[in-house]
Amino acid sequence: MPTGAETYASPLQAMDSPLDAAQCGQLGKWLMLVEQAGKVMNLTGLREPREMAAELVLESLRLLVDSPIADGSRVLDIGSGNGAPVVPLAVACPQASFTAVEARSRRTDFLQFASRQMKLSNLRVICSRVEELPEAQRGPYDCITSRAFASPQLFISISSGLLAEAAEVRGICGDSEEEVCSAAASHGLAVAWLERYEHAGRTRIAYRLKR
Repeated sequence: MPTGAETYASPLQAMDSPLDAAQCGQLGKWLMLVEQAGKVMNLTGLREPREMAAELVLESLRLLVDSPIADGSRVLDIGSGNGAPVVPLAVACPQASFTAVEARSRRTDFLQFASRQMKLSNLRVICSRVEELPEAQRGPYDCITSRAFASPQLFISISSGLLAEAAEVRGICGDSEEEVCSAAASHGLAVAWLERYEHAGRTRIAYRLKR
């Protein structure tokens, strides 16, 4: 019977995902750490391994359905919270460099600890509001990601000032297709891909915008 991280890795291995066994093992450790820390911090209301795998890992990987993040890309994740989507993306795209920005120090402490435990060398963590990032950390970035950090309008507005030329924005939000398209157009971005899907009884949207 699986124990520890294996309890959380096993559902990932049984699900339809692009992850190999080693990556499932890494993310199983992260899910275990999220569950353990969740007993003293509000990281997630989920406790069942299969639900955690679906909500935190597989939904994060929807941001790769349309196209992978290119090797060598500099990626900024805004409002990283418990690590979704940045941790699954960093595991799935080991040749890209990820920066997680989170304003709450207890959560950045958790992300730094989890990153060390997972030996995730392509992820760094910054404790800051994204609007207050030091100049050296303000990009430009090749890709900016978020999972329900804020309204699409606010997320896209903040992201647009941190993007490199020919960069992209990838996000997950509630059923706000019109807002995504409107915000993209107002900031000179084109909708390259958008998918509506049902998750936990609600309609959500994953999208990729291109400059």
